[in-house]
Amino acid sequence: MRNVTRVSPGFYLLLFVVAFVTFVLHEGAHWLAGTTLGHDMVVSLNGSHATTPTSALDGMLISAAGPVVTLIQGLLALVLVRMFNSTAAYAFLFFAAFMRLMAAGVSLFNPNDEARISLYFGLGQWTLPLLMVAVLGIMTVIGSRHLRLSWQTNALAWLTASVAVSAIVGLDMLLTRG
Repeated sequence: MRNVTRVSPGFYLLLFVVAFVTFVLHEGAHWLAGTTLGHDMVVSLNGSHATTPTSALDGMLISAAGPVVTLIQGLLALVLVRMFNSTAAYAFLFFAAFMRLMAAGVSLFNPNDEARISLYFGLGQWTLPLLMVAVLGIMTVIGSRHLRLSWQTNALAWLTASVAVSAIVGLDMLLTRG
C-alpha cells in the first residue's frame, strides 16, 4: 500500500471556510460582470441577478462569469497543489469541483449557469455542465493523487462540503427572505 498523506482536522475547518470564499467569489463574479455590462445587480451568498431584463448575450455573459472564476480557482489551486504539495490549495480545488457538481445536480430542476450557457449556444442543457464537472473532477483526482490523499480523506471532505453548502444555502435563504 502506498504512503498516504494524513490531513489534520484543520483541513476540514479550512474546507468550510473555502466553501464560503468560493461562493462569494463565484457570485461576486456574476455581480461584477452584470455591473460592468451596465445592469443593476442584486447579489447574495447563493445568487446574483440583474434587477431588470437583460439581452440574451448579456445574460449569457453574466452566467459565464461565475463558472469562469470557479474554473480559474480550480486551475490555480491545482498548480499550487503540484508546486507546493499544499493541502490548503487542495481544499480550493476540491470545493470548486464539488460546487459545480452540486450546481449541475440542481439543473435537474432549474438550469444552472453552465446549462444556460450550453442552451444559449445550442449545445443542449447538459453539455457544458458535464464538461465543467469532468474537467474539475479530473483536476481534483490529479491533485488528490499528487498529495496521496486517501479515499477516506476525500469522503470526509465530501461530507464537510455537503454541510458547508447546506449551511450557505440555508443562510442565504434566511438572509434573502423578504
